[in-house]
This record gives sequence, C-alpha cells and structure tokens, in this order.
Amino acid sequence: MAGIEDKRIKYGITAGILGITSNVVLCAAKLIVGFIGNSITIIADAVNNLSDALSSVITVFGFRISARPADKEHPFGHHRYEQISALIVAIIVLAIGVLLGKSSIEKIITPEETTVTALTYVVLSVAIVLKLAQMAMYLYFSRKISSDSLRAAAADSRNDILSTGAVLIAAIVTDVAGVNIDAYMGLAVSLFIIISSILLIKDTISPLLGEPPTKEFVERVRKKILSYDGVLGIHDLMVHNYGAQSSTYISVHVEVDAGGNIMKAHDMIDNIERDFLKDGLNLTVHMDPVETDNPEVKENLERTREILASLGSGLSLHDFRMVIGDTHTNILFDVVIPFGSKVTPHEIEKAFADAYADEGKQYFFIINYDRSYV
Repeated sequence: MAGIEDKRIKYGITAGILGITSNVVLCAAKLIVGFIGNSITIIADAVNNLSDALSSVITVFGFRISARPADKEHPFGHHRYEQISALIVAIIVLAIGVLLGKSSIEKIITPEETTVTALTYVVLSVAIVLKLAQMAMYLYFSRKISSDSLRAAAADSRNDILSTGAVLIAAIVTDVAGVNIDAYMGLAVSLFIIISSILLIKDTISPLLGEPPTKEFVERVRKKILSYDGVLGIHDLMVHNYGAQSSTYISVHVEVDAGGNIMKAHDMIDNIERDFLKDGLNLTVHMDPVETDNPEVKENLERTREILASLGSGLSLHDFRMVIGDTHTNILFDVVIPFGSKVTPHEIEKAFADAYADEGKQYFFIINYDRSYV
C-alpha cells in the first residue's frame, strides 16, 4: 500500500508544480499584453491565471498533508485534506469570477479604448494551447490516482480555455470590426466562471458530507462476496471513504446457513476480509445465520415479500426470522425504505396486520426500519 500512496503523492505534486510554473508564465504574459492594450478582459484573465497558480500551490500542499499517516487524532488518515484543497480551489475560482464581473460592469459603465496588437493574438493563442495541455495532464493524472482535487483543477483549466477563447474573440471583434465588446465579453466570462465554480463547490462538498459509492463499485463488492461458496446473500452494505482507496471502509452482513458448521463459516468470513484487504479495502463482515430448511419460515418469508411488493416504492427486507410458539408467533425482519419513498411505517404495519387478521393463531410483527446507504 505504501507504493500506491507514494505514486499518488508523486502524481499530485508533479501536477501541482507544472500547474504553478505554467500559470505564472501565462499570468506574466497576459499582464504585459493587458496593460499595453488597456484590456480589462485580458488583465482579468491574467489574474485568473494567478489564482490558478495559487490553486496549484494549494494542491501541492493538500497532497503533502494527505500523505501523513494515521495518528491518534485522525485514525482514518489525512486523505480528506486533498478534498479540502479541492474545495479551497473552487472557492478561489468563485472569488475571481466575482471580481472579474465587478471590473467588467465598471468598464461597461465607463468605457475605455482598448488596443489589439500582434502580441495579443500570439499570447492568447499560446495560452489556449498551453491550457489544453494542462487540462489533459490534470485529467490523466486524476484518472490514474482517482483525485478530486486534480479533477477540480482540470475543470478549472477547461474554464480558462473558454475564458481565454472569449477574450480572443473580443480582441478579434475589436480589431476587425472596430466594436469594443471587451467589457461585455468579460462579464460573460465572469458569469460562466461563477456558475462553474458553484457547481465545483457542490461537487467537492458532497464527498466531505458523505455520498454513496458508485453503482459499479457496489456491484463489484456484491459479486466478489457472493462468489464465495457458502454465502447465501448479503445486506446492510455500507461504504465509508476517507479520500483514497486505502482509506475505504466497508461493512456488510453476510448470510450463511444456520444449520452449517459455524467454525467453517467463520473461517470463510475471515478469508473474505483478508482477500478484500489485499485490494486495499478494509472490510468488516457480520455473519447472519438464516434457516434454509424450515418450510413454515420459507412460506412466511415469501408471503412477507409479496405484502411489501404490494405497497410499492421499492421496499425490500432482510434478517427475516420467526419465533414459533403454541399460542402466537413472532415474525421479525428489517424493512429497507428507499430515500424518497412515501410509504410510512404505520402503513407497512397495517398491511401486515390486515394480511394476517384471519389466521388461526396470533402473529406479532417486530419490524426494524432501515435505509439503503449504497
């Protein structure tokens, strides 16, 4: 696992250093052209590149801090510093967008003449090409190490390409048609940056709050666990991610035959946990014995599923068991209610009471309500 973490840090710091260097060069070149031509849009674009350089510094810092090993205060490691750095980058970009919008509005109210030279075209064209290469680098590195901060940097580079493209269009219109749209184009660019930044902030906050894993990841975990001989089913799958695969923690309930060898089943559970650990995933399994040869349990299990299906809303159940007595029977199970479902616990309990009302003996339903976290 140390090799994976070293590779992650290497990619992150390399991307950050290249970002700092390229953005400082672009900022200097655009400032020169902007002041020579008195163009608020080019100057704002230069300041945007300066913020990108600062963002790259934060990216390097984030990767450095996230590489710290787990300690007493942070037992799950420091990988979320990388996500925090991505959030800081998004906030900085938002601030730049607001400042650019303010400057553009001031220029619309009080127009100033702008000058376009050959140097303007050269600098802006080179900037677009360099930003394309920068975006490609960030995307490549982000896929290699699954990095939120580098994905944020790639999105910012895409914004810069569109921003500089708009600046180039404004320069061409001013030069060829003699119509000064510099301030208006600057305002359009600022609005685009603001909207993109807000979406980027939303995307970076989501994993910090805790979001579900991808369907592909969940399906991969399910298939792997169900591939073991002796596993009858799984439920209560939960995934917690702290910023890197090595900091991914999974808990799950695995169903096994209640009539089987308990020591053999426990050994199987140990093997499952060890195999997942080889892939850098920390898995904790709770073993649930289920009856497989009791016809009364099977009959009522199917009946319970039919009652839940009649209520709709994607209700499902797990941990079904029965305590059968002479005068009454307790039926115990968990119902998973999907987020957004309109079905209430009261409606579920009434449905079961009505369905079993005419039975020869009394049934008590002990229902635990659960949510799906994947």
